[in-house]
Amino acid sequence: MILSMIGHEVTGILYVMSACLFFLIITPRYTFSNNRRKLLFVAILALLSLSYLTLETIDPFIYCVHLIPISIVLASLFEGTIAGIATWIAFNFGNAVIVGNDIAPTLIASTILLGMGLIFHKTQVERSTFLQINLLAFTLTTVYLLVFLLCYEDWDTLKGSPVGLMVIGTYLSTMLVSYIYYHVKNQEKLREELYDAEKYQVIGQLAASISHEVRNPLTTAHGFLQLMRNDNLSQDALEKYRSFALEGIDQANAIITDYLNFAKPTVKNHDQVHIQEAIDSLISMVSPLCVLSKVELQIKHYTPEPVYVKGDTKKFQQSLLNIMKNAIESMPEGGYLRVSTWCDNDGVHIQIQDTGVGMSEYEIKRIGMPFYTTKEKGTGLGLMVVVSSIRAMNGKISYYSRPREGTTCVLQFKRVLED
Repeated sequence: MILSMIGHEVTGILYVMSACLFFLIITPRYTFSNNRRKLLFVAILALLSLSYLTLETIDPFIYCVHLIPISIVLASLFEGTIAGIATWIAFNFGNAVIVGNDIAPTLIASTILLGMGLIFHKTQVERSTFLQINLLAFTLTTVYLLVFLLCYEDWDTLKGSPVGLMVIGTYLSTMLVSYIYYHVKNQEKLREELYDAEKYQVIGQLAASISHEVRNPLTTAHGFLQLMRNDNLSQDALEKYRSFALEGIDQANAIITDYLNFAKPTVKNHDQVHIQEAIDSLISMVSPLCVLSKVELQIKHYTPEPVYVKGDTKKFQQSLLNIMKNAIESMPEGGYLRVSTWCDNDGVHIQIQDTGVGMSEYEIKRIGMPFYTTKEKGTGLGLMVVVSSIRAMNGKISYYSRPREGTTCVLQFKRVLED
């Protein structure tokens, strides 16, 4: 009989632990809103309760003394009103309809337990330590057992049964479940705090970087405007200072524009971009830079028929122009800039390859990060906008490079048929 009782208690607690761990794993607080989380708890509870009630051999007294208090303590104390009430309804329904016990003792005891559990949840749980949580769980279990046993009348059926051992098993099980649930929730809370800390750290770094980058050109403009107040300036000097001040303001405006483009890229996905035409139209813009830098430009389209992708032609051209300018600037002593396009089963590919100074693995990993740049006067926002625009067009961008061996940039898009 004792082995049978232990078997029933172990089976019940395994179902309870499976429910709570399954719930905590699939519903982290930082990805689920509170109400959705509670509804998922109810769904998981209903599924596992149904499985337990239909698949397992249930001892009616152990169901009342062991499974009900553990489950209601867990739900009401840790998860609150929705989960607590759902658990209370489910187990009282199972007790009356499926197990066939007397309704009154369980209903009275579980109602008191639910009320106390919800009060403790709102007033104590958030600021309680592990020992305090266990004390609360012990207190709730004790109140339930006292009320239930005082109201229980069918003692003749329990003659010879180790009731005391059952009660001890209930206390041990409650402590075990509370221990597991508390520590898992504590880890979940720490993970949520870490997630928020990382998010705020990124926001802080971005804000500091933007303020620093914008302040520099504005400080330059402010300085030249102050110099313009000098009455002894010649007309040429005045025009020169005015030009420098305007350049500083334009640079600050460009930084803000690039940041806004990154934060909210305006790419029209319903447009069709003719890849070959869009690239060929950039030749007139890139050729002067290539001549000045002694760079030979080579463009090849390996797919003869027109190739289209969805996106915004202007944004697409701006992204390519930015990548090509970076490639040219990486070849101060001259070299080759090769642009090639082709199609295969994976989609449309655009490869931009240079013979410049190349990049290390560390530099490749930081491509697209705000204000990371290897240029003396760069801000890093250009590639950040490129990465944002390409992703907004449902494309992929990859870089392959080694120091002093040049860099290859590959863009990949899904091909669409011409309308």
